[in-house]
Amino acid sequence: MSLFHFKEFVIDQENCPMKINTDGVLLGASASLAKVKTVLDIGTGTGVIALMLAQRSHDILVDAIDIDHLAFEKANVNFENSLFHQQLKAHHHSFLEYFDLNPSKKYDLIVTNPPYFLNALKSPKASNNISKHTTEQFFIDLISKS
Repeated sequence: MSLFHFKEFVIDQENCPMKINTDGVLLGASASLAKVKTVLDIGTGTGVIALMLAQRSHDILVDAIDIDHLAFEKANVNFENSLFHQQLKAHHHSFLEYFDLNPSKKYDLIVTNPPYFLNALKSPKASNNISKHTTEQFFIDLISKS
């Protein structure tokens, strides 16, 4: 089993295409939570950013979404196994689907560690491509919907 231990929680990242990385940990540690009660984590993966935010503030509620079914399941298990499970909810949707399903939902903070490879050589594994590769339209949609 591939476990990553944090101060107050453990992440199971076995079989995840995107393992815990510096980008995600820095975002989870540095995002400002002043006056934040609701958070949307887009592309949650293992759920590390959502868990770090919940660990930092027991007053916030986090909706965490991921388009990849295995990532959604892994995040859900990681949430359920944490002290912060009541603050966290995983959803299996793309952010476009999620916003369409929840048009009136508003958040104090939206975080994401999105895929960022444009026009790069792709992996033979589809799950790696979902978590690491994107298009310019993805960023346009992300900004306009957020």
